Amino acid sequence: MFLSYKNSIFTAGIASLLSLGNWMLASPSYAITLDLTTWDKIGDVQLITSDQAQASSGTIDTVFTSGGNGSLEDFLGIDAGSLNSLAPESLFGATQGSAIKTLLTNVQVGDTFSFNWNLQPGSDSVDKAFVTINNQIFSLDGDPLFNYSFLAAGNYIVGIGIVDIDDAAGESQLIVRTAKLQAVPEPLTILGVFTGISCGLVMRFRFSKK
Repeated sequence: MFLSYKNSIFTAGIASLLSLGNWMLASPSYAITLDLTTWDKIGDVQLITSDQAQASSGTIDTVFTSGGNGSLEDFLGIDAGSLNSLAPESLFGATQGSAIKTLLTNVQVGDTFSFNWNLQPGSDSVDKAFVTINNQIFSLDGDPLFNYSFLAAGNYIVGIGIVDIDDAAGESQLIVRTAKLQAVPEPLTILGVFTGISCGLVMRFRFSKK
């Protein structure tokens, strides 16, 4: 009877560990919703709620590009004139705009940054929306969900903005919603679960032979 009692305990323990392992595998990551009202801003920006921000181009409150103190590139920490890459075929490139930025710290390999966006062009349909991640620039085109997976651990300056192309007229608006950082699980956590399962199976086998 005592042996049977031990077997029951180990069986229950193994079942609990397996359930925990299944839960870990079914929930491999968790998302942190980023508060947009805490982001720095420059130009014509309205931080409407923690979940939504609006940046505009073509207004008197936007700031100039091309680099230097107070420029959009200086604010975002990117190379002077690099926003011209958003419209390489244009005559004058990016002229002025608005943006928000934040610093993501302790990012791990495989973490994912994402947000929903909507560009509402004014009379000037060539205005461009973009994302900067450290010194990389990504044009916002097509898919209304931006998704970026980090390939190296570290700290990242992330910016989201909009610029006028070729001129300083024609107000356009970029709406940003639901910015998130999706973190990957810690490998040791999963390893610990399976180590516990393995130990339970070994102990159950040893007691079953007695």
